Amino acid sequence: MGEPSIQYELLVLQEDKIVFGIQTCEQCVTLLLDNLYHTGEPQSQNTYNEILTLIHEVEQRLRQEWLNIKIQKALLAYQMNKKGERES
Repeated sequence: MGEPSIQYELLVLQEDKIVFGIQTCEQCVTLLLDNLYHTGEPQSQNTYNEILTLIHEVEQRLRQEWLNIKIQKALLAYQMNKKGERES
């Protein structure tokens, strides 16, 4: 395996971790909103808002990292494709 393909595989592993993190954030938001729906505690609204905002910020950071990985993967895929064309 050439260097671009090794880098690509490492990015795939990183991407898997980031996607799992995004899914975890989404599940946490769903659980908290469901809990708020079932308890209907208006006195806890500020706490819920603060926690949900923090989770949202983490999710947005992860989505930015995911986008960066997708860009890197696209560039590496281009390099691997060009290398394959030269070897043919």
